[in-house]
Amino acid sequence: MKLQNCLLAFAGVLTLMVVTPAAGQAFFFPDYALPSANGSSTTFMAATYGRGLNDVSQKVNAFAGTVGRTMKRVSFKAGGGYTRRLDRWTVGGSAGFDLINNVDSSVQLTFQGGLGWISYDVLGETLTNLRFPVGLALKGHLGGSGVQIAPWVMPRLNLVQVSIAGISDMFWDFGVSGGVAITGQRGFGIHTAVDYLADGTNPIVFSVGTHYVLGR
Repeated sequence: MKLQNCLLAFAGVLTLMVVTPAAGQAFFFPDYALPSANGSSTTFMAATYGRGLNDVSQKVNAFAGTVGRTMKRVSFKAGGGYTRRLDRWTVGGSAGFDLINNVDSSVQLTFQGGLGWISYDVLGETLTNLRFPVGLALKGHLGGSGVQIAPWVMPRLNLVQVSIAGISDMFWDFGVSGGVAITGQRGFGIHTAVDYLADGTNPIVFSVGTHYVLGR
């Protein structure tokens, strides 16, 4: 039994090394910085396409949908994604608190944390991967009542827990993501981001999508 558990744990670690390089709150997507309310609470919806850019990230195509809410100083979102080549679903969410949020300023700072989940079958057992990205998002806020442009960058600590057959282990590394969101006067917009994870293999993930903001 101990030998079987060791083999399962070893298989789990190997699978973790293969499937987790493409990061995101949901797996295989960049970690996006949450938007801030900028004086008025809003609800937003987004559809996003993600893809790994280098061999380490497996160049997996992934698709996700998210919904979220911004309030006076707190923002949060949740969503799910699907990877075609791996035929796996992933879910995740994040929440942020504005440390600097002045509507008259073009710079904002948010402390943000998230959770991502995905599972695989390994040797007849279920391998579960959990991600806990925690970072500080530095965001810009440009434009007025018309088109708004929001560039951002977010360095983070990336915690990953892998569990299989009652055995679990946790790994951590550093990452950084950056991007921009452009939103029009009617609430429709586009967003894009790039994610780099310094885990020894250095995967790079790209995404682009569209969103709609209610209450804009």
